[in-house]
Amino acid sequence: MSAASAAAVDISLSCRPGKEGQLLVFPYMAQNRGSTAAYVMDAVASVDEETGEPKANPQAIVVLHGPGDDATVGKFIAPLPTDRRIAMPVIPLARLLTPGATLEGRVEIPIPLAETSPYFADLPLRQYESVEIKGIVFRIGYWVTGIDGLAAVPSEYAPDLFTVVTRDTVRSARLVSQRLPVRSLQLFRRTDEFPRAIASV
Repeated sequence: MSAASAAAVDISLSCRPGKEGQLLVFPYMAQNRGSTAAYVMDAVASVDEETGEPKANPQAIVVLHGPGDDATVGKFIAPLPTDRRIAMPVIPLARLLTPGATLEGRVEIPIPLAETSPYFADLPLRQYESVEIKGIVFRIGYWVTGIDGLAAVPSEYAPDLFTVVTRDTVRSARLVSQRLPVRSLQLFRRTDEFPRAIASV
């Protein structure tokens, strides 16, 4: 991305988390305050278990331990597994956020909070370790128009969503974050070969 394009990118994020029953909820708002449009990740492509038809999954949330004593939560491309080859990577679905526009969303995560990724099934309880976290870093991934050969194809099964593809879709993703301090919150950390390094420019 050129220096001029980088200067034109300004995505802000605000989130006011809460608790509803056995859910941690993260209502958020992303605003494009720059002069360049962006595609903001809102869901991932999945398959309906009953019909076998493709659908968008807006609750495909990533939860990671780190950085430090924090947990990272949100809608972004999960780190790829290091213990296997992926035949079909997770396909991000994004909404177009034009300059001056605002996008509102909501993330819901069951309690207890545990590390999770679209690439990994849940583990038996004994294969987690409980750690106390001091904050939650809420993150949303996005792609800037006009970079890295970006192509955004309208989804046939999810109105207003686009399949985003670049020469390197994972590494060309950018992240906008907000850190939220917490008290006495436990995270169940996986003890398997679970990757936690996030690739982003």
